[in-house]
Amino acid sequence: MKTTPFKLLILVAFFLFSGCVERVGYYTDGEKQIISLICDITWATEKKTYENGNTSQSTWNFKEDGTYTRTDITTDKDGNEKKSNIYGRWSFGDPGFHTLYFGERHYWDIDVLNQDKFAFYDRNGEFGDLYMTRGYTVFTPYQEQDEQQ
Repeated sequence: MKTTPFKLLILVAFFLFSGCVERVGYYTDGEKQIISLICDITWATEKKTYENGNTSQSTWNFKEDGTYTRTDITTDKDGNEKKSNIYGRWSFGDPGFHTLYFGERHYWDIDVLNQDKFAFYDRNGEFGDLYMTRGYTVFTPYQEQDEQQ
């Protein structure tokens, strides 16, 4: 009788630990393509020019490990450039890889994603929430200052 609970414990442990084996081929080709488009391109906002001649632009570098770096670039009218970085985490917010999730109920609902354009609805809040906000944003691949001239 004393061996029955022990055998049951071994059986339960076997089932629990066998579920921890990593899946092979976790991403489909379509999912890999989405990840590649997000992570292999440095995305940028449109450059804004202000009345005083200064410009600003933000770039986004996503990594496959679920981290990102946003770099805000400000250039004064004399060409002096200042950069500041913001680091964060991201993941997919749905099983279809159509939404990026940044935490704190902040999502990007992807509308267009290809090599030339990353367009999405920048959403704060959940659908159906009375206070949800949503705005449309378009990124294009970033071009260094030297390439733009």
